[in-house]
Amino acid sequence: ACAGGTANHAEIVVVPKNLLVPVPAGVTSDHAAFATIGAIALQGVRQAEVRLGDRVAVIGLGLIGLLTVQILRASGARVFGIDINPGKLKLASELGADAVALGTDEGLEEAALMFTDGYGFDTTLITAASASNVPVEQSAVLTREKGRVVVLGLTKMDIPREPFYMKELDLRLSRSYGPGRYDRSYEEEGHDYPYAYVRFTERRNMSCFLELVASGQVQLAPIITHRFSIDAAEQAYDLIRGEAKEPYLGILLEYPRELADIPAQIRLQSAPPLPGKIRLGVIGAGKYASGNLLPHLVKNPALALGMACTSSGVTATHVAKKFGFASVTSDAQAVIADSAAVVVATRHNNHAEFVLASLTAGKPVFVEKPLAITSAQLDGIEAAVKSAKTASIMVGFNRRFAPATDLLRAHFRSVKAPKNILIRVNAGAIPMDHWVHDPLVGGGRLLGEGCHFVDLAVFLSGNLIQSVSAVAIPKPGLDAVLWDDFSLVMGMADGSVATILYTSVGDGTFPKERIEMSGGGRSGVINDFMSVELFADAKRTTAKCGGDKGQAREMELWAAGLQNGTTPIPIAELFNVHRACFAAIRSIECHETVRV
Repeated sequence: ACAGGTANHAEIVVVPKNLLVPVPAGVTSDHAAFATIGAIALQGVRQAEVRLGDRVAVIGLGLIGLLTVQILRASGARVFGIDINPGKLKLASELGADAVALGTDEGLEEAALMFTDGYGFDTTLITAASASNVPVEQSAVLTREKGRVVVLGLTKMDIPREPFYMKELDLRLSRSYGPGRYDRSYEEEGHDYPYAYVRFTERRNMSCFLELVASGQVQLAPIITHRFSIDAAEQAYDLIRGEAKEPYLGILLEYPRELADIPAQIRLQSAPPLPGKIRLGVIGAGKYASGNLLPHLVKNPALALGMACTSSGVTATHVAKKFGFASVTSDAQAVIADSAAVVVATRHNNHAEFVLASLTAGKPVFVEKPLAITSAQLDGIEAAVKSAKTASIMVGFNRRFAPATDLLRAHFRSVKAPKNILIRVNAGAIPMDHWVHDPLVGGGRLLGEGCHFVDLAVFLSGNLIQSVSAVAIPKPGLDAVLWDDFSLVMGMADGSVATILYTSVGDGTFPKERIEMSGGGRSGVINDFMSVELFADAKRTTAKCGGDKGQAREMELWAAGLQNGTTPIPIAELFNVHRACFAAIRSIECHETVRV
């Protein structure tokens, strides 16, 4: 039984190890499918800290509420169920509620006092889904002094201060199905919490719920009201939206095919690649690739899209149909084997792995920046390049191919003297739990995004970087690789100096990118790639560039290189740019200039 963002409605899903549990003997698949929902109810009971003999109210007797009633009974509590639907009250009584009452009953408070010997409920759990504030207001009236209110359901929460204050009530929220939820380290990377310190994680809650089902303490058959074949799934959603106008609780989707009948690779009804074209495979086709790479690749007459691989089967099928791939798969190695050339646009931590695999297979590879997120990965790629008979690598440094960049570089073509380059990037903030901020996945913004601008400095100066001096605004408790606000001063081989100011703390309305260059009595400015200003001989000329950051030209040149055996970016520059980024991080850490 599984849970989480990758546990989709599908015949085959791939789920991280902390989000799945074995199904106990005697528990059927249709009951095991409730593991996540059950864990949500169980976590609410844990937040309530219910003790043997407590008298507990449950407001809202839908799917979560009815599971909560049964878990409370298994915990030794006496349970009072409240709902506005008489049919749900009857079912709650059958499933173990000691008493029930309509939420609209004028005698509700009196009934609650009788049930609790005049004190009020020790705990009230709100499992109702409501746009009304009534459940919260009722909880304040019904709960005893110094009691506890736990909110599981999606309900309005305008907290009435007077009753909560006068009774000194403890208000708690229950977040999904337990510790670990929304923690990428736990959910995606498989790092469990120590058993001694976190007894019940979301995975352990799922397992515990299924044990209650196996023991018969939680009954699921009475709350399964509908079953639909996956082919009729739209009818299930119509029921939930109210279009069918009939009551429902648990709804199951069922799959008719056996596992053995489902191919690992799904062939699509699309035309096979044409002879004479370069068969292209794509590993990773998320938002950036779908918006900035694939639209240009699919138009190129020299290319034919072969196999696509993404982490989500739904995404893979959608992208494949949209762009006309011949097939989709979940196996990246199959893409490499099937293709004449490979595009890698996954998260950063996979880049080096797939580049190495492509090089080993003798396949040209385009990889989105960065090429690697550790020096060891870069060393491995460099060794593979030296030992390979043919090694063609292209990194997605698109800004060097932008029209604005062409104009600025051409303006300085006759200048042989060293130049001064200033690149200012108002990048904006991203949440600290974003995968880019994970050192093992994204590598931080200097490596993940700053490399773009290091490459631009190399291209504009026409020289490799020899030294880097870097400083950054510290973020206490975090590795220097995660310090988002940094300045790099780079010494180039010809004596040119390039400075990159990268900030995440600027105003969002301030222009994002500005590149200034001066030398030999000339100056030039790129304004957000929308326009270019060029200064020479006391004259100023301007040109509009429409915000084109070079992706189309980048893809065109790479495709041409696949045909004639060239690469648009010299491989020495690719390695120099990445070495300079690693040097910048060392410089930030040791407060010294670092040779590249």
